[in-house]
Amino acid sequence: MKRSSKLLFTLAALFLASAFVYGQPVDEIISRHIKAHGGMKVWNKVESMKITGEFTSFSERKPFVQIKARPDKYFADFSLGQHKVTEGYDGKIYWTNNPWFELPFARKMNSNEIMVMQQNAEFCTPFFNYKERGFQVKYEGKDKVEGIEVFKLLLTRENGLTETWYLRTDNYLEYMNKSGWGDFATPVDQEAVYEDFRKVGEITIPFYIERIFDTRNTVTEIETVELNITPEPSVFEIPLSAPLQKLKFLAGNWNVVVDVMNRSGAMVKIDSTSSIIHFLKDKNVLQETISYTRYFPVEKILTWTYNNDLRNYRLSVFNDIYSNTELFQGNFANDSLVMGNADISFGKEGITTPLSKYIFSKISDNGFLLETAASRDGGTTWRVQQRFTYTRKKE
Repeated sequence: MKRSSKLLFTLAALFLASAFVYGQPVDEIISRHIKAHGGMKVWNKVESMKITGEFTSFSERKPFVQIKARPDKYFADFSLGQHKVTEGYDGKIYWTNNPWFELPFARKMNSNEIMVMQQNAEFCTPFFNYKERGFQVKYEGKDKVEGIEVFKLLLTRENGLTETWYLRTDNYLEYMNKSGWGDFATPVDQEAVYEDFRKVGEITIPFYIERIFDTRNTVTEIETVELNITPEPSVFEIPLSAPLQKLKFLAGNWNVVVDVMNRSGAMVKIDSTSSIIHFLKDKNVLQETISYTRYFPVEKILTWTYNNDLRNYRLSVFNDIYSNTELFQGNFANDSLVMGNADISFGKEGITTPLSKYIFSKISDNGFLLETAASRDGGTTWRVQQRFTYTRKKE
C-alpha cells in the first residue's frame, strides 16, 4: 500500500510538472508576473498616472513627462536631441508634433508610430488583462539572457504584431523584450531592458528602461510617479497649429447684428441672426455658416485656414446667391485681422476683380466686429459696406 501511494504521488508530481512546462505555464507565469507588479486588484484601482524623469536620446539627457489614463488615453512630452516632441492619443486619434519632420503643426501618426505609442502607453505590461484585449501568449520555454535565466513568452497583439518577452524566473519581472519599433516613422526592430524596479504605493514598476534599435539607443530614467491624477482632457487631443490658435476668438455660439450702408451713406440695421463658428474636428480649419436677409435671404459659408509657405491666413467665402466662392488672404495688423483679395486673381488677363476685404476688429472674450469693405480706386480709399456685430451667447 505504501509503495502504491508513493508511486501515485510521484506520478501526480510528474504530471503537474509536465503541465507547468507544456500547457499551464502561460497563465501561471503571467499570474505571478502581475503579482510581482502589485497584483490585479491594485492595478485595477489605478485610473491614471503621471510619470516624470529624464530621457536620453542623441546623447542628450532632457526632462520628459508621460500621462496615461484609462481606458485608452496617452500624452508624452520629451526631446529627441535638440527638438521637443509632443504626442498623444485621445481614444480616437494618434497624433504627434515632431519638428524633425519640418511640419509646424501636429499631424496624425502612421502605423509604425502608432505601434510605438501603444507599447509606451501600457499601464503595467501588455500581459495585464491580455485575454480581454484580444492578445495571445505562447510559452516558448526557459532561456538565458545575459546570464539571467528567463521565461520566454511570445505575445501577439490583436493587430497581429508580435513581441518576445523575457521574464526572470527568480522574481517574474520583465528583463527584456524584443519587438517591432519605429525610428522616424520607419519600421525597425528594438530590444528593451528593464531595471531598477521600485514600489510606488502598492505597485511595482521599472525606473530604468533602455532601448536599442537601428544605430541608436534611448534611456528612460523615471524620477516621480503620481497615481490617480485628474488630467485635463484636452491634453490628449491633437492640438491646433499656433496660427490657428490665434483664431480661437472666432469660435463660439454668437448673436449677430447685421448693418449695411444705405444709399445716403449711413449704416442701418437690416437683420439680427445667430451663428456658430467652430473648428472642424481634429483639423486646422475653422468654419462658419451664417444666414441673414438683405432684400432676400443670404447664406454664406466662411472657412479659415493658414498657408504655412506664405505665412498668411486664407479665407474662403461661399455666397449662395451668386453660387460662387471668393478668396481672401491676410494677417493680423495691430489688434485686427485684415484679409483682402488684392493679390488673388483667377481671371483672364485684362479682367479686373473689384477690390474687397474683411476686417475683424474690436476683439474680446465676448465678441468682435466684422466689416466688409470695397475699393473702386485700386485700394487708395475704402468704403465699409456691411458690418456684423458678434456678441457671444450666454451659456
